Amino acid sequence: MSLRDDVLEHLLNAGGGYCSGGDLASRLNVSRTAIWKAIEQLKAEGANISAVTRRGYKLESMPDLFHEGYFQTLVKDCKTAWKPLYFPAIGSTNDYAKELAAKGAPEGTVILSDLQTAGKGRLGKQFHSPQGGLYMSILLRPTTLPLSDMMAVTACTAAAVHEALAEFDIPTKIKWVNDLFLNGRKLCGILSEGSFNAEMLSMDYLVIGIGINLRPDPHLPEELREIVTDVQTETGQTLGRFVLCAAILRHLERLMAELPERTYLPIYTRHSMTIGRMVRVRGQEGELTAKAVGYAEDAGLIVEKADGTRETIRTGTAVFVD
Repeated sequence: MSLRDDVLEHLLNAGGGYCSGGDLASRLNVSRTAIWKAIEQLKAEGANISAVTRRGYKLESMPDLFHEGYFQTLVKDCKTAWKPLYFPAIGSTNDYAKELAAKGAPEGTVILSDLQTAGKGRLGKQFHSPQGGLYMSILLRPTTLPLSDMMAVTACTAAAVHEALAEFDIPTKIKWVNDLFLNGRKLCGILSEGSFNAEMLSMDYLVIGIGINLRPDPHLPEELREIVTDVQTETGQTLGRFVLCAAILRHLERLMAELPERTYLPIYTRHSMTIGRMVRVRGQEGELTAKAVGYAEDAGLIVEKADGTRETIRTGTAVFVD
């Protein structure tokens, strides 16, 4: 760890008490000037640190800064050994997670970044990823997961994100298959990608990317201003990224473990903004307009056509037409 990380860890371990600058310098084998510089760096990053003569430094509140020791306290009740890797900026968290997966990285690896310069959405679309959002990709190795359950994994993740945000009284709605909306505008996107073993007909690895808008973006492209939103604008809340990340991991771990029982499906259905709407989708005989009436067990969208017949859609997107 860097000196900045070491100092932050000592402040966290002090449990709201003071840490003497001299004691910190002695423990970390550096000068008091180096300690002061590390404290100033933390303050510049948003840390609220007070200083009292002859007492030292005290962390008044945990800032929205990444620290692995602190992160592990947030996920200590999980069964999965979550291993976070943090980057101030990255091209795509999903792409990097896939690179690591191909090199044998373990299940539970989580890539986190303050921003993405090449964020990805479904169907090759770009995902706008400015500073201040939560951008994370989770590496899983579900070797017993049937390939037919890939859509269910995305829906399961959407349910986990919904439940995590609900802990903070943020009532999202889920749009089939991978988006969460707040007050009618998009708040979150999810992208699941994987590699399968053709010989064993099973997944080698699965990467789940999640992007959530937490704060306003002053540089938001004009064409997105009426389409997307963020938590702070809608609720006034300033959510900590890593606290929210840990909440998502806790819910996802539980729902993925219960995937065969489809525990996610009632959550996904109850908070759907798609069911009951007229949608344009690509069916077996080409594009069609029909009413969304429910979900299959694998999260396929069940639509009812004008003649009363039903069809389950498992690819593409649903565009609202009413």
